[in-house]
Amino acid sequence: MDMDVEPVGVEPVNRKRGRGPLLWIAGVVVLAVVAAAVIWGVVGRQDAGGEASAAAGTPTVTTSEPSDEERMLAGIDAVLKARASAVLSGRLPQYLQAVDPKNRKLRQSHQQVFANLRMIGVRHLSFQRDARWAPEPRAQHGPSARTVRVLMLVQIAGIDSSPRAVSLGHTFAERGGQWLLVADDDLGIESELSGGYREPWDLGAIAVARKPGVLVIVPAAERRNGERLARESQAAMPGVRSVTRRAPAGILVIALADRQSMDPGWRTGGHPAAAVAAHNFSPANPEATEFMVTGSRVVINPGERREADRLLLAHEFTHAAMASLGNGAPTWLVEGYAEYGELRLAERSGYRRGVDAHRRELLREEIPRRTVLPIDGVFHGEYDENSYGVSWIIVEYLAEKYGLATVNALYADLARGDDDPAVREQVIRKHLKVTEAALVAALKKYDGPA
Repeated sequence: MDMDVEPVGVEPVNRKRGRGPLLWIAGVVVLAVVAAAVIWGVVGRQDAGGEASAAAGTPTVTTSEPSDEERMLAGIDAVLKARASAVLSGRLPQYLQAVDPKNRKLRQSHQQVFANLRMIGVRHLSFQRDARWAPEPRAQHGPSARTVRVLMLVQIAGIDSSPRAVSLGHTFAERGGQWLLVADDDLGIESELSGGYREPWDLGAIAVARKPGVLVIVPAAERRNGERLARESQAAMPGVRSVTRRAPAGILVIALADRQSMDPGWRTGGHPAAAVAAHNFSPANPEATEFMVTGSRVVINPGERREADRLLLAHEFTHAAMASLGNGAPTWLVEGYAEYGELRLAERSGYRRGVDAHRRELLREEIPRRTVLPIDGVFHGEYDENSYGVSWIIVEYLAEKYGLATVNALYADLARGDDDPAVREQVIRKHLKVTEAALVAALKKYDGPA
């Protein structure tokens, strides 16, 4: 297509839709969870023979019998291990064996989860009970019922660089000498890592579309849209790599109809975001007491799933590519960088005139009014288009004047640093040799790329 011809009936630039911010779901790179401890394996020593025993030099050691709680937790751990093994090996009867046989709805739900996980393609799956959380009684399920916090560690083959932690609240009860899963909906426990959304394998029948480095999850009846989104994702990837010089191991794109797939708190500009790059948290130690960002998945707003295109995906993929660097970068750089990647792709996709008109409008009406760089706390506000556009102009100016290598180095240093104005000023001076005030002044002289 002629790069200077605007496709008919398409408005790719300055669209009135929410773009998704880079989401630090737990708020920080490292997440420490403070919880009640569960005491395990108490072993007692007794001197059965008093002084005579001591004199003989052969102290008697006895080991106490496991407590009821220890036996309970050991039984739950065995169930969790068997269920993970069942998914990896494709054994549905084993997966359902410890699900309450009297709870038909729960069994049907877990049968669907099993089918979904098998369809997605899991390289690693384990369930790890959090030993720092004391089991909570659930009398409605019987006197023995206890809810425990479980971390589901799941790694999608070809997509995730390491297992991602999903927080679950599972309730187990002893029935006939066997520990059974009787409920899985303790959202208070789940929400610590999972926010206000549900995992895609929990939301009914799905279909998947695969391309190299991309996995798209859609409702079972929307396979064609899944294939379309997979193609759009592939079209977005080269541009993202050319800008960021980085690329995630793979990208998971979630485009479901169920509104539970989106956290209601994912908003921008006073309305729900069109898409978000939501971070993947992986355990930073074997005990899973701390977590680190190891990647992102892109979640498309259910209302946007049929319209989402390579431009929106390029924006979110840029966030995903930069996610593991840290969260210290100012919002104007985080969002401006993603806009820069999106609009570069727009220019190369036949929308050059639309991009240029958007640029001229911002340079004429918005940049002259600026006295400071966009401020984090009010960046999104009720109407976010100007903040995004101004940030794009800033990043484009930096790329034109200093080159993308310098912009990437600036981003990396700011992302890894403290969210502090003095630190940011120091990093800007290091890479650009100017103050923030001088940068704002220079922006007012910028008239677009050469």
